Amino acid sequence: MPRPTLTICTGCDGGEALYERVRKLRKARDLKEVFKVDETSCLHLCSWPCNAQLEGKKRSTYVRSELDPKRDVEALVQAACDYAALSPGQELSELKLPGSSLE
Repeated sequence: MPRPTLTICTGCDGGEALYERVRKLRKARDLKEVFKVDETSCLHLCSWPCNAQLEGKKRSTYVRSELDPKRDVEALVQAACDYAALSPGQELSELKLPGSSLE
């Protein structure tokens, strides 16, 4: 199954720092084969920075807002690993996701 993708919005304040820290931690933990990290200029949640989205084939998509670019890095990387380990149709517990859901 293809690797899931963690997309981080770099257009809002703190987003670039979050993106770089996540990439650095993923590399340090040798997780490049577990999940991809992409950046986007906007996830259209500018009032609640920082924002990230987890998505993968045959998986639910999760969008998280109000992420702290320092405090939430490890939790976001762990959530991406947990997400990658899901079987098709399984859901990731909201408790494993840092930040907040605006749904």
